[in-house]
Amino acid sequence: MVPTSVILSPKSYTVVEVEYLESLQDESEKTSTLEQQLGLPVSVRSDDTDIVVVKELVPNPCPICHHPLKFLRELIERFENEESNLIRCPLGHRYSGILKVYHLNIFQRSENAETQQKITECPKCHRHNIQYLGPTEMFCLDCDWDSGMVARYRV
Repeated sequence: MVPTSVILSPKSYTVVEVEYLESLQDESEKTSTLEQQLGLPVSVRSDDTDIVVVKELVPNPCPICHHPLKFLRELIERFENEESNLIRCPLGHRYSGILKVYHLNIFQRSENAETQQKITECPKCHRHNIQYLGPTEMFCLDCDWDSGMVARYRV
C-alpha cells in the first residue's frame, strides 16, 4: 500500500499547519510547506475530508516468480495511465492485476475508549487493586476476577 494524497477540511488543515510550524526549530525551515514535509499532495475540501488516499496493486508479489513489486508509486501511476490491466514485475513477468483504493480516516477515535470508564474497584472483592493489561483487559490482584479475558496458552 502506498499513500498517494491527503485530503483535509479547512479546520483540520489549519490545526495541522499550526502544529507543523510550532514544531520547526529553525526560522529558515518555516518556508517549507506541509506538502514538502509529508511528501504527498495535500488538498483542502469541505466534503469527504480528513482522509489519506492509499492505493495498492493486487496481486503483490508476482504470482509467477513471487518477487515483491518495487517502485510502487511509479507502477501505480503507470497502471492508472495505461489502458491495460497488466502489471510488470521486477523480473519482467506480466500478469493481470487490479488497483485497490482505500480512504483511511486520519483522526480516527476509538469509541470504546471514550465511553468506557476506568474501573478502580474490583466488582467481586471491592478492593482497589486492579491491574490493567490494555484498554479493556484487566484483572484483580487480590481475587480471581478478570474482565473476561480468554487464556491464550494452557498449561
